[in-house]
Amino acid sequence: MKRGRGFTLIELMIALAVVAVVASTVYLRGGETMAQLHSLERRTLAHMVAQNAIQRARLQRRRGEAPPALGATRRRVTFAGLRWTVAVTTRQTSHPLLRRLRIDVFAIQENAEVGPVDSVTAFVGQH
Repeated sequence: MKRGRGFTLIELMIALAVVAVVASTVYLRGGETMAQLHSLERRTLAHMVAQNAIQRARLQRRRGEAPPALGATRRRVTFAGLRWTVAVTTRQTSHPLLRRLRIDVFAIQENAEVGPVDSVTAFVGQH
């Protein structure tokens, strides 16, 4: 009996199994990439919120206002269509004209704070 030139059933099943494994791996990696992208976007936006808080404190000094009060403050802001809580802790440094600001940014999801998503330390001086 003469054998045909096609593939056998076993060869087709092995090829199908290999394609299925590759496809599922690509699908899972795509999901992981999307999760990483979302996390990176959220951290980038939180960092921008923290930088805005630093600039706000520096602009207050340029307008001649008093330096940031020692202690902790919290306020809610909206940035890029998302809600954030900005917690600023102000401490005195060894130099009398310099204050240390610790800024923690929390995302607000379903009316609950998540994070901190980002934390930044800055210094604000007299001039």
